[in-house]
Amino acid sequence: MVRWLTALGSCALLFGFAGVDPVQSQANDTALEQVIPGETRSDRNWHAFWRNHLGDWRGRWTRYTPSGEVKETFASSRLFTANEARTEIVQTNRYRYADGSSIRKQWNYNIEEHSQADGFAHPASKSMRGFAFEDGSAAWLIPSLEANRYAPFELFFKRGEIRHSVGVLYGKNGELLRTASIREKRGNQPGKSWSDTVIQAEPWNPVGRWQGEQRQIYPDLSQALQQRTDWEWKERNQSDHYLPDGIILRCPERIIPGQSFAIRVIWQVDEHELQVMTANYDSRAQLIAVTHQSLMPER
Repeated sequence: MVRWLTALGSCALLFGFAGVDPVQSQANDTALEQVIPGETRSDRNWHAFWRNHLGDWRGRWTRYTPSGEVKETFASSRLFTANEARTEIVQTNRYRYADGSSIRKQWNYNIEEHSQADGFAHPASKSMRGFAFEDGSAAWLIPSLEANRYAPFELFFKRGEIRHSVGVLYGKNGELLRTASIREKRGNQPGKSWSDTVIQAEPWNPVGRWQGEQRQIYPDLSQALQQRTDWEWKERNQSDHYLPDGIILRCPERIIPGQSFAIRVIWQVDEHELQVMTANYDSRAQLIAVTHQSLMPER
């Protein structure tokens, strides 16, 4: 939750295909995963996130204008602690700015009050909801957008002890106001980390066809069974933002009433791995599904 959304007041950041562009509806014959007996969909969603994201995440937040200029960048830490059952969470955010100033924010929330049937909630926002996959990838967004209201989105990727989230903010008139890149690492273990650059890259795109697995979460927290999928880059009438470390945000320059749209983030981890996260909305500005794809080059 952060200064990059000061214009929003209570809205804030939480902590961002083959044949699926966009998903039109949850088909009647879609095969859905079965929930473990005694576990609700909301419980599964809550625990999928907190199994992966507890700990002290340190990194850098960078805000960009719609045209890609750096608006602000600062160091950060987001500490998440929990009781043994992971049903009570304490979140402490610290932001450290170049002028020597700092901000500390803290929230307490729990599964009873904040694990809801349409996603997990956060004390900082009444309307935003979280959707989580078992591998730690997640989305934080408003499932049902309203006219003349701000529209924030955050899509998460996690790989081992690093994670990345992309923030997107639209104004009351539907115009893209700003984007954000949040790159973090948990602990001091050796392994893949992030670069220090904050400047957006020159245009590029993943080359060739990719194949792998796809998972989807619907607004009622039901999930489609994992399925095989293919993906390749296609030029589209969208705004492309080439963030550092192999990450591309694809989103509309404006959310137009009566038109469906998608917020999509593509992360090319290396030449052998690609991840894609997409939030699809229908023409009524209602969330259709959140989709995560884990891909490798087609052989």
